[in-house]
Formats: sequence, C-alpha cells, structure tokens
Amino acid sequence: MKPQALFTLDLDRCTGCSACAIACRTENLVDQAVDWRRIHTFNELNFPGAAVYHYSLACNHCLEPACLYGCPANAYSKDPTTGAVLLEGDSCIGCQYCTWVCPYGAPQFNPAAGIVEKCTFCSHRLERELEPACVEACPVEALGFVERGSPDGVSPPGFPDVGLQPAIRLKPRRRRTRAPEMTASPLPTPTQTEIGGRILPVKLRSEWPLLVFTLLVAGLVAFVTAQLIEVSELHWPAALTVGIGAMMVSTLHLGKPTRAWRAVLNFRTSWVSREVALYSLFLGSVLFLGVSGSRSTLSSLLAVGLGFATLLCMDMVYNIPGLRVPTVPHSAMTTLTALFLLGLWVGSPWIALPAAALKIVLYLSRPVLQGPGWRALATLRLGLGFLLPALVWMAGIESMPLLLGGPLLAETLDRAQFYAELDFLTPRRQIRGDLAALLATDKA
Repeated sequence: MKPQALFTLDLDRCTGCSACAIACRTENLVDQAVDWRRIHTFNELNFPGAAVYHYSLACNHCLEPACLYGCPANAYSKDPTTGAVLLEGDSCIGCQYCTWVCPYGAPQFNPAAGIVEKCTFCSHRLERELEPACVEACPVEALGFVERGSPDGVSPPGFPDVGLQPAIRLKPRRRRTRAPEMTASPLPTPTQTEIGGRILPVKLRSEWPLLVFTLLVAGLVAFVTAQLIEVSELHWPAALTVGIGAMMVSTLHLGKPTRAWRAVLNFRTSWVSREVALYSLFLGSVLFLGVSGSRSTLSSLLAVGLGFATLLCMDMVYNIPGLRVPTVPHSAMTTLTALFLLGLWVGSPWIALPAAALKIVLYLSRPVLQGPGWRALATLRLGLGFLLPALVWMAGIESMPLLLGGPLLAETLDRAQFYAELDFLTPRRQIRGDLAALLATDKA
C-alpha cells in the first residue's frame, strides 16, 4: 500500500461542532449549493443501547478512487506527491457519475456552475507545508493530518467501506458507555427505509433523460438486429434518426452539454466512456450498412456485436458497489430487454422465452415489490409485458403493434422502477443500516 497524505479522525473527541466544515467553506470559497465537508451523526435520535458520535467527512482521497476510474471525461487526477484526488472543473461535463460511485458523498453537483465540485485536500496549503484548513480549525484536535502514511482499514459502524482504501485513519470510540433506558413513548425505529417514499420520485425525475436514452437504445439494437437476421430492408434513416435523437436526449442529463464529446476520453477504466464510444461505433456501422448496401455476414455481425456490446456497457454503468438493489442481474437490464424484444420481432420463441423467463424471475425476486402501489405496478408490468404477447402469439394474430405494444409499455414501467429504486451508498444510509443492526442485536 503506497504511503500518501491522509486524514485522521478520533471519534471520541469529535463533538460535531462543524468548525471544520465552516473553515473548509471559508478557505476554499465553497458555493452555498454544496458542502465539501459534512458532519454525519451516528444515532442522531439518541436511541437507547447505542452510542452517539460524529463523523467529519470530506473527500477521503482514496488509494483506489472510484470517482477517478468512473469519470468518463478524465476530469480527475491523483497527485503523485500527496495522493490528493483532484477534479479539474474545466474538464467536467457534469454527468454526476462520480456522485453515484463515491460512497462518502464527496463529489457534489453544483447546479449553478453545471459541474461537480469536491474537497481538494487544501492542496494549495500543502504546497506551503500547512495543514488543511479543516484540520487547523478543529478546536478539540479530533481531526488530524498525516503527511505520509497508509490507511489502517478500520471501519467503525456507520463508515462505508467498499474496498476503495480511503486515506483516513479512524480511531473508534474507546468509551463503552450506554445511553439510559427511556420510559417515554418509543421513537420510530431506524429500520424504516425511504424506498417507496419521497426519495424515489425525485430520483426518477432527475434521471428521465437516461430512462429515455436507455430504452431507445435497447429498442434500436433489437430493431436493427431483427432486420439483419431477417435479411430484410434495413430502415437505416429511421434507425439513425432515433439513434441520434436518443444521444441528444442523453445530453440533457449533463451540466455541460457542450462538453459531451469528452465522454469518450476514459475508455480504459470508465464504463460510461465505453458505452458512449461503442454506441457511436454502432451508429457508424448502421450508416455504413445503409449507404453501402452491404449485407455481408461480417459487417452484419459487427453491427450486432457493437450494439449488444453497447448495451452490456450500459448495464455495467449501474453495477455500483453498495446499491440496495443489485442492478446486474436485473429484470430491467437493457441487454435482456433487447433480447426479449428481438425474439418477439423475429417470432423466435428460442430467443424470447428464455429472456422472458429470466426477466420474470428477476422481477419477482426484487425486495422492493411491497405495498399495494408496487403490487399494482407489478401486476400491470407482468400482464402487459408477458401475458398479453403470449396470448397474441398463441392466437396467431399477425399484428406487430399488438404484439410489441404491451411489452414496450411494460419495459418502460420496469425501467422507471429501476431508476426509482437506485439507492446509492452514502454515510447516511450506512449509519442507518448499522444502527438498525446494532439495536436489533442489543434487543436480542
């Protein structure tokens, strides 16, 4: 493990006073829309049987930074001297993918600037051999700084750990005091989650461009593949129109759409870059097939391969450690959706039935399909997506709109649920889960 600069935090000393957060904001002129450093309190509601302590967290400048590896625009770098993970604002496209993959909430999107911002480790102070402003401001010396060292890997309850090797040494609580028993009415249990609550519609609204983009691309790959399999006329102008339109819709998700071209710069480590690059090549292959009139096996296989490789990368974009509901495998995976639609399009039960069976199993195994609202959606999704096309197929009705109409609507519902259920790992969620587990153990 390569030594680098790192923070230290003594959980026994930290009082949660926010002096560090205020110093960070003052030193770095941080915009009011974001907080580079935040205080997270474990057992904020003072449940009996659990201690109360505070985490002062900013960017942990991980040895294996998920933000750096995931950023498609190559906007991140790691200082070879201090190990600081730095973000170049002029290179950021505002895709916010780094905010998804960081379990510490360090990168934060500034809507006013259209880019992501984060803690810099006060690199300008380190150059002058000064400690970061947050460390210098801590009145009880709970927050510290080590110029060269290695993380000790200690993760007390409430601290997310997904193997990124965060550059912070945490000193767990040493006093094992217990909170007094309460005789008042019990507080609500911390096991209640926000699944199905106010968080979900907010996430779905914010990600609608990605919802539209992923559905259009899955349908487009199935459409082009079906025409190539049937060796029929390739409606390439329509395919390109839909494909380019989908790409334009996806840029609405960006804070800086004019920098969208940078999304292909980190092909080596970013699934987002791979998705964008392969999708561009897929559209190029469709253009080549259309203009040249070629229907050779090689050129057709290349187009199909690029299409499904795009979908695979698209699915891997969401394969983020710490998610409450796994996304790979998932019933709304674009690769499965394209295969299912392809099977219906070409009338092949050998393609459609296995894809449908896997989709049904994955859908019904989701842990969030609870409550009357979710159950009603599940009934509608399964009926339109699988029962309706099965009846049309068995009745021998040769109507492509009737055969595909229900599944397309059902896949839209499933993909919408997919985005609604995205629940990325954060310190708040880690604290809530660890606290619930601790209290459950204490009661037992």
